[in-house]
Amino acid sequence: MGYESRRHSDIDICSYWNDRDKIILFMQSQEFYVYEMLGGGRVHRITDVSKQMHKKSNICCFKDGCPLVKVYEPDESDCSWFEFFHIGQTKLDFIEFLFNDRSETHFEYARNREIKRELGKAILSPNGIPYLSPEICLLYKSTDMEREGYQQDFELAYHAMNSEQREWLKSALSIMYPQGHKWLNDECNYDRFVKK
Repeated sequence: MGYESRRHSDIDICSYWNDRDKIILFMQSQEFYVYEMLGGGRVHRITDVSKQMHKKSNICCFKDGCPLVKVYEPDESDCSWFEFFHIGQTKLDFIEFLFNDRSETHFEYARNREIKRELGKAILSPNGIPYLSPEICLLYKSTDMEREGYQQDFELAYHAMNSEQREWLKSALSIMYPQGHKWLNDECNYDRFVKK
């Protein structure tokens, strides 16, 4: 959007599966603890890249003393409980990586590989810094409608997207939520977010 529209809890970086081990090793070399997310608030610390569980498509990396997280002692299965505090990130001591697949021509959405986007439309870099397109970011955010700021993100980004991006998002949401979704609902009235 070109400005900071709200406070963000953390930094998420979209990556590809084939870079996962290199990312883990690099983050460890920068003195970050690396944990793979297992779901339901459970995590597994990665100390050896050859011993991963690969249950979810993301890892979180944080430095000692990071106020955003608390990890409890591991249990007998070497897994821990993880608590995240949405207090806003003020320094670079926490990064989350989300892993996706890609083909030669398409980005594949991690939560449903039927949903694809041409690489040139999925990864944008108008100023030389690559970022994930807003329609894919919104698709990720669509899974957690209670998260503070996500509705605002939708309204601001939808307003700025072109018609092709909006149509792609509608189609992807329809695939992910065949029973409906707030952002597809008639009450949402997409047109009110589009600049006249």
